[in-house]
Amino acid sequence: MSDAPGGYFLDTGRSGLLGTLDEIDAVTASKPLKSGPDTIASHSAHVLYILRFFAAHERGENPEHDWPSSWRTYQVDEGAWNRLRDELRTTYDSVVARLKVRREWPGPAIGASMMLLAHCAYHVGVIHRTRTVVGGG
Repeated sequence: MSDAPGGYFLDTGRSGLLGTLDEIDAVTASKPLKSGPDTIASHSAHVLYILRFFAAHERGENPEHDWPSSWRTYQVDEGAWNRLRDELRTTYDSVVARLKVRREWPGPAIGASMMLLAHCAYHVGVIHRTRTVVGGG
């Protein structure tokens, strides 16, 4: 969510990734598009993986990546969907808090942040499109 003046134009708290996911139920989150197996839940779990991976690098860790494991969630019940959304919000808030206090921005940090932004934006777009196609909320 944007704290910037005028940020309401871009993110009212009901848009963006977290606001969008809050308006989607587990049944809708588990419906695949006709073109493949991916669901809103699978894209959400993948974004959570990316955020955690980025956060680990921000802490100075060098985690091994396992992209296939980030795509193992396709179906969720209400409990699993609530946990996934809570973990996304907590991880997102943690990443944002860390970036807000960062004093220096060397080239690799800028590049990694831009990659995170672009990659997550893609998945937010897919989630919006999927929600439109599968309906529900």
